[in-house]
Amino acid sequence: MQKLSTIALLLIFFATVSTAQNLSIENVYKVALRNSDAIREGSEVKGYYFFYVSDKIDKKTNEYTLQITDQSLKKLKDVKFLDSKDVSIIESSFNGTDLIFLLYNDDARTFEYQVYGADGKKKYTYNRQLSKKEKRFLEASYLNDDEDKNYKGLYPVEGRGFISNMPSREDKDYTFQLDYFSTEKRKQWSYIPTVGAKRFIGDYLGTFNGVVYLEVLKFTGMMDQKPDSYLVGLDLETGKQLFEKSTEQGKFKFYPASMSVVNDGKAYIFGEYFNPNGNIFKDKSLGFGFWNVNEKGEVLSEKYNSWDLDMGKHLSVSSKGKIDDFGFMFLHNMVQTADGSIFAIGEGYQKTASALGIATTLLSRGGNNFSVLKMKVTDMILICFDKDFNVKSAQIFDKNANKQELPSGYEFVSTPLIGKILRDFGVFDYSYTQMNKDFSSFTVCFSDYERGKDYKGTTFNAITYADGKITTDKIKTKSQASKSVVLPGKQGQVLILDYYKKDKKMEAHFEKLN
Repeated sequence: MQKLSTIALLLIFFATVSTAQNLSIENVYKVALRNSDAIREGSEVKGYYFFYVSDKIDKKTNEYTLQITDQSLKKLKDVKFLDSKDVSIIESSFNGTDLIFLLYNDDARTFEYQVYGADGKKKYTYNRQLSKKEKRFLEASYLNDDEDKNYKGLYPVEGRGFISNMPSREDKDYTFQLDYFSTEKRKQWSYIPTVGAKRFIGDYLGTFNGVVYLEVLKFTGMMDQKPDSYLVGLDLETGKQLFEKSTEQGKFKFYPASMSVVNDGKAYIFGEYFNPNGNIFKDKSLGFGFWNVNEKGEVLSEKYNSWDLDMGKHLSVSSKGKIDDFGFMFLHNMVQTADGSIFAIGEGYQKTASALGIATTLLSRGGNNFSVLKMKVTDMILICFDKDFNVKSAQIFDKNANKQELPSGYEFVSTPLIGKILRDFGVFDYSYTQMNKDFSSFTVCFSDYERGKDYKGTTFNAITYADGKITTDKIKTKSQASKSVVLPGKQGQVLILDYYKKDKKMEAHFEKLN
């Protein structure tokens, strides 16, 4: 009898484990998989959230569901609410403690930012009314009906709130609006530059020690091809501008692209640099650099690595910044391991001729919506630096190229700026980087699409650094699903999320990495 009870308990245990490691969600009427993600504390996965349209109540009303699970996919909570069918879920983000969802009401021309705790309890709602001019402007970029588009405009501020950055129109000026939404208390502020130029492009770099860092390009007019670049700092609590400093007054013209905080507790801004008389729109960069900047915008240290001298020792690189068969480099992330080494994770991209753009230009005699150039996203790159950012090694990881058509006029946009545009529109294949607890190893994850004889479909790929060695792994993710996405799991595994449109369901399961 005791033996039978033990067997029964084991069966119950394994059944429970099996159920917890898989998830099936029914009645999924509409979903953008970008609005499902891992809930992480640092690099450790604590759970998952899934946001989707769960029912159509009537011709004017939809039911929306936010489902939260633990790290084993055991359901913890369902949050349901009703809203207009004109509402679409644009984007979501998690800041370590809270979730935010951006909902857009096309009929009312409103953005609604809904903030939930990780327990699923709704905390705050923030609203923004769009003018007709703003709506038309945003429909050309941020707002579109393509569920596969992954425009990035929401950024987490760890444990504090979220930053939203998107294009805007103010009277006759083309600018951007940066908003901060607190999750500690109901508080928000906005920053909209309108003075000193006719056109502004703003790029959120990151937040560190209570300062929000931006790069702002200022144009004197729509045809200006020599914009001025500034590093701008805003107070996280108030939105007050703390500093605005030119990035072109040093020994090089430096154009910030991203910011990372490494283990020494310092924030470093990465970007490409040009000759003092160089033109970002026409000239090629000399290389890439790193600035350590304090809360006053003062550059405490700077390090520049040239394409030909520093990178040329490890890769075949032209003096114009183009790596053979790789193109130009966009930096996605930087991490530092326990031994002090710093790794930069990048991806290649290059301009190439567009048959579609050329044909439509000829047929329409110049009046078309496509550029004569398109972008090709190429391979992944991993660069290892010492603690002083001297290049120690560099390795390229091959993947199949994907191509992106560009709107008319983008042939005149600088290559570094196009890299940011590709990032914001989710064109790159990079997914995420995951570090272990003691900083001894990390994994870089990215997607690919194979067109071989034996397999044709998407793959999920991992580059892992451990014990001083680099290994790679690949998971074939092709299935009968309409759409699939890969999310982080605990170290050594990933979560595959599949959406079956015809069956109106999502299914999730874990896969191990070798």
